[in-house]
Amino acid sequence: MFGSFSSKIGAGIVALSTVISGVAFAGSDNTQITLESYDGTLFLVGQLDDVKNGFYLIDVEGLGVLTVDTTKVICNGSACPSSG
Repeated sequence: MFGSFSSKIGAGIVALSTVISGVAFAGSDNTQITLESYDGTLFLVGQLDDVKNGFYLIDVEGLGVLTVDTTKVICNGSACPSSG
């Protein structure tokens, strides 16, 4: 019970700090994207490095390159691949 709760709190803290750092370093770079979980509890802001084998590779300031399953998030930004 507490493990799940702790995971949610940890994810929320990462999301909040990531959004804050993403906003602080937001520029006009056309590779910047925001990945949002479908339930709206996680946001990752960073530079899209690549999309391969169904995963986004996103470089998040302070965290490095993260691999995120494309089926678990909504991609927002001009660098997001088109769905069609």
